[in-house]
Amino acid sequence: MNDMVWAVLPARYASTRFPRKMLADVKGKPLIQRTWEQVKKAERIQRVTIATDHPEIFAAARSFGAEVVMTDPALPSGTDRIAVVTQGQEEGWILNVQGDEPLIQPEVLDHFISSLDQAVAPMATLARKMGASEDVTNPNVVKVVMDGQGKALYFSRSPIPFNRDGDAGVDTWHHLGIYAYKPQTLRQLVQWAPSSLELAEKLEQLRALQNGVAIQVIATSVESIGVDSPDDLEKVIQLMND
Repeated sequence: MNDMVWAVLPARYASTRFPRKMLADVKGKPLIQRTWEQVKKAERIQRVTIATDHPEIFAAARSFGAEVVMTDPALPSGTDRIAVVTQGQEEGWILNVQGDEPLIQPEVLDHFISSLDQAVAPMATLARKMGASEDVTNPNVVKVVMDGQGKALYFSRSPIPFNRDGDAGVDTWHHLGIYAYKPQTLRQLVQWAPSSLELAEKLEQLRALQNGVAIQVIATSVESIGVDSPDDLEKVIQLMND
């Protein structure tokens, strides 16, 4: 694949459940640095930038050698930050990798990017098949259903599809929050107002679907572990120690 791939890590300072989490210590390094280092290892990513809204994160990123851009704290989402940072990009793909994914595997990112060659949509994301023992009713686990070409039909916090009789033999797919956008698609996405489905489910990707933008869903077998709380951070550190 020869297309330029630019990964941007949105790193917001405030967090309801975990204030200053991007600067939380993960075995001697800030959380955002751990994520940045993993993304930098991906062979198919040409450029990695941190987009933040706070001078403390900006200073930390500069100290460990990252390309970092200060963005307006009033911007409503990480997607908006990415759109501002990449506004001069015209070709290739822009990757949205959350800054709280310190265990993201470079191989997963490279597989994702390689799969974009076959993407039939201007936006793409990852999903993994859920196991029989996993709780499909957990609203924090976002589910996705796809059409025959692997394009998303819908994302929900509720179990989808609803297996009424329990014997339909359908899989449940857990959506992982890594996105790739064509630059023009990203710019269009942030110009639209939040859609009704987006506001109901609190899922920004539904804005794209409700406005007719197709999203390619690429399968992976690797579970993504994001840090949303101090408990999550402890789990990540334990996994790093194992």
